[in-house]
Amino acid sequence: MNKVRLYPQLELLNTWAIDRTRFSPDATEPPLCLRCGRPLNPVLSRNGHSRYIDVRICDTCGTDEAFSDALGFPKRFFLWDAVENQRLKVPADDDAWLLKSACPFYQIYLETSEDLLGHKSPRTELAYSRSDYDGHRWWTTWFTAREELKTPERIEEIDRFMESLFDLPEMASLETMRQMCRFYAEPTSEPTEFNLYCDTDHFHVWLRLVTRQRDYNLYVHFYVTDEKK
Repeated sequence: MNKVRLYPQLELLNTWAIDRTRFSPDATEPPLCLRCGRPLNPVLSRNGHSRYIDVRICDTCGTDEAFSDALGFPKRFFLWDAVENQRLKVPADDDAWLLKSACPFYQIYLETSEDLLGHKSPRTELAYSRSDYDGHRWWTTWFTAREELKTPERIEEIDRFMESLFDLPEMASLETMRQMCRFYAEPTSEPTEFNLYCDTDHFHVWLRLVTRQRDYNLYVHFYVTDEKK
């Protein structure tokens, strides 16, 4: 069964697990640093340990992470060399729905329609949710955009997606969501707002994440991928 997970979290961990086997105890041909792409030190203990994910990085990157963290501008994972240059190794049996920082479905915004109140949205939007965190739990309200797009299969998938999304440790609270956005999400012109995107079996999904307190903190929009289904 599909689960929602963050990209490239598992990919980085799995790649490092494979690279780690080249140290026995030292590496004759050291693997490349996942963060910058330069060779790691042949002696494992002389490499740094990332502050943000359980992998080893080169000593230079370790120092840079410390400075970046102090300044409040960590290097987002989608900017790591292993991600940019597609050096990641993924388990073959992985069928998760991946939350990514880049939108792969801009075309859906080219054709819009208006509701009775004059609000414009993509013609393929079935529904969206609006959630806020009250300090103890999430509260969610649902809005239907296109009633005619509802099918039992689509509704069941929306329910599974949302359940899996809120099961993520990163969604345990507003603070953990805020930390997630620092490393995994697409930044916007508003420093407290971020985006994530996902493709599922039936939908393009857009997550708008708002990290401000006393505000609606999460909007999840579901756009059907094939209106004829």
